Amino acid sequence: MWDGYNNYDHYFTFSQLDEFFQELDKTEIEIITHRHKEYLNIPATLDIETSSTYIEGDKFATMYLWGFGVNGSVIIGRTWKELHKFKEALVDYFQLSEKRILYIFIHNLGYEFQWIRKRIEWSKKNDETEVFAIKERRPIYARTRGFELRCSYILSNYALSYIGEELLKKYPVEKAVGDLDYSLVRHYLTPLSDKEIWYQVRDCQVVMSYIQEKIEQDGGIINIPLTNTGYVRNYCRDYCFGANDSELTKRKTSAKYHEIMHSLKIMSGREYDQNRQAFGGGFVHAAARYSGLTLSDVYSKDESSAYPAAMVSDYFPMTRGVFIGDINYSQLDFFLKYYCCLFTVTLIDVTPKFIYENYISLSHCLYISDDYVTNNGRIAAADALTITVTELDWAIICKCYDFDISRIKITGLRIYQRDYLPRAMILAILHLYQNKTSLKGVAGKETEYMVSKNMINASFGMAVTAIVRPEIIYDIDWGTEEVDKLQQLVNYNNNYNRFLFYPWGVWVTAHARYNLWQAIFECGEDYVYADTDSCKMLNLEKHEKFFQEYNTNMKIKLMKMCFHYDIPLDMCHPKTKKGEEKWIGVWEDDAFYKTFRTIGAKRYMYEDSNGKLSFTISGVNKKFGVPYLLSRYTQLTSDEWYEKFKIAYNPRSDQKEESKEIMKEILDLHSKGKLTYDSIFSEFTEGLYFPPGATGKQTVTYIDNPTCANITDYLGNKAACVELSSIHMEPQDYSLSRSAEYIKFLLGFQEDAL
Repeated sequence: MWDGYNNYDHYFTFSQLDEFFQELDKTEIEIITHRHKEYLNIPATLDIETSSTYIEGDKFATMYLWGFGVNGSVIIGRTWKELHKFKEALVDYFQLSEKRILYIFIHNLGYEFQWIRKRIEWSKKNDETEVFAIKERRPIYARTRGFELRCSYILSNYALSYIGEELLKKYPVEKAVGDLDYSLVRHYLTPLSDKEIWYQVRDCQVVMSYIQEKIEQDGGIINIPLTNTGYVRNYCRDYCFGANDSELTKRKTSAKYHEIMHSLKIMSGREYDQNRQAFGGGFVHAAARYSGLTLSDVYSKDESSAYPAAMVSDYFPMTRGVFIGDINYSQLDFFLKYYCCLFTVTLIDVTPKFIYENYISLSHCLYISDDYVTNNGRIAAADALTITVTELDWAIICKCYDFDISRIKITGLRIYQRDYLPRAMILAILHLYQNKTSLKGVAGKETEYMVSKNMINASFGMAVTAIVRPEIIYDIDWGTEEVDKLQQLVNYNNNYNRFLFYPWGVWVTAHARYNLWQAIFECGEDYVYADTDSCKMLNLEKHEKFFQEYNTNMKIKLMKMCFHYDIPLDMCHPKTKKGEEKWIGVWEDDAFYKTFRTIGAKRYMYEDSNGKLSFTISGVNKKFGVPYLLSRYTQLTSDEWYEKFKIAYNPRSDQKEESKEIMKEILDLHSKGKLTYDSIFSEFTEGLYFPPGATGKQTVTYIDNPTCANITDYLGNKAACVELSSIHMEPQDYSLSRSAEYIKFLLGFQEDAL
């Protein structure tokens, strides 16, 4: 048992610095040696609280409270000077250096880094600052004199409140959600209540508990990866290279997989570019036929673990690409039938053949004529366009569009032999799926379930990480530096630890889109909305036979794969806690909506089978937005009801039971006709406005220059505040909108339909 957990009932102020270190003396501090360096095997974290305001119309922000947690003990301070002194004291206490390292996990490192980046001298290696990032302002780690700052948000992919409520099992502590009013202006002289201080102390404790559990699960702090995807990468790499095999078979397994990787190389910059051009994410779109209309009795089907299912059941490029070059249309069928095909095609006189949806994304077109017509970002018609596709994309395009076959131009055809992914990779994915399915809801297995769930969800992401990307440089300020593409590809091809092939990721999403589009084609005029692995439709009964046949065919595909690799079939359909078989990759009933309305991709509202109102809007958190709509456009518009709606949809941890009772009351009133949603659905169109505070989102402004101001806090206290760099945050508003181009398209489409 971690002894630092016993110190969660108190905290220290900066004036109690000696007492803080005396408490550390009483805890066990383990040192791990790795690659000639020493690492403190303990959790540590830093968190700051800041306040944003306006000074004579200019944005200004200041830090007023910091908290530092080390091995279970938390100390707080009010000024940067105090934090600097504490940091120096910590260096002396632990004798930190470039050879002795303390990891500091910060939840959303990018935020704190912006505040401290000019206050710390960052370590350098070969004249380059040791700040590693994959995007500007999003560092993954930063090093300074014995400290390595890491991002616990990138590690977990979860908000701190969720970690506190759901992920901590051995050392539980809940983040104090909603206890701090950020609208009140504070500074370093503002008196803080014990409640306000505990808000931050709890933040520190949540991170420490999370990291301590990771230390114990992963076998030491040096085994914790930098990112969440790192877990599934390490897991699958170990599986592929035989780390889980016996000593007798490990070397053979590893050698065989290295041989596979040696045969799979990207041979040119042009090949990589074509793969990048062909790569696309999930298909997300609303049927033009029903966009802006309020529908009744809409059904939703969901494909179980769509991306992992594609990875275990479908074919993939399993040889190096062979460049064929330019060919005639008449020659294409042969290659399409037998190979994974990657090619660039120019189409002339493109018009819709399948009138209920459009496939080609405007953003993926390498060339498009000026007269093109789009359906919310998807090409409906064009005089000419050029796009790079796989054979799976091409099959969809041929069913979606008419075009002049005599004028098709096919260039840069590249082919790969088809086969399943390597057996070890498939076993790794199926093992994760098995754990995710069988451990869900099992008491005492919550941690193993969450680990498997996170890893199988990330298994696709690891396959599509870009090989070539600009290098993000931090040296006083952020910048980018172009890299040598060919050298990056050489490094990729020759990487001895590589266990993936970039084209696999391209075909994973292509298979998923192809599978989804079979459902869209089937539903036809009943098709309402699609999103990656789900399809919403009217008149489900008309299409049940298709879904049943699809599921049968999926099971046959899985059987063939298992027979090919001698894999137990039950790994493809593990049993749930209740003993029910759950096949990977089959269509399942997802939801029934009494009422449904969409106005475009990632913008829809619905009333579920129980009568609960909800929505999905990119840019608005439904936990904040739905209460606002209920209080604005229903019969219950009082302030009292607005507060009740907030509790129902977004309760604090201490309001869970109250939330259930209020939601029960809301649904009861709705069933009796005393709370109706008609006006809300009518207002769900362009122009619907969510004021600041009703979106759950923040407008973030990076202030890179030094600022100083005399600040008056909400209590009337004045202080001179100086920041070298900072972030201003304020509640964001949102207006639902549709482009004029999309509205024009819908009017024409729906008039034609009538």
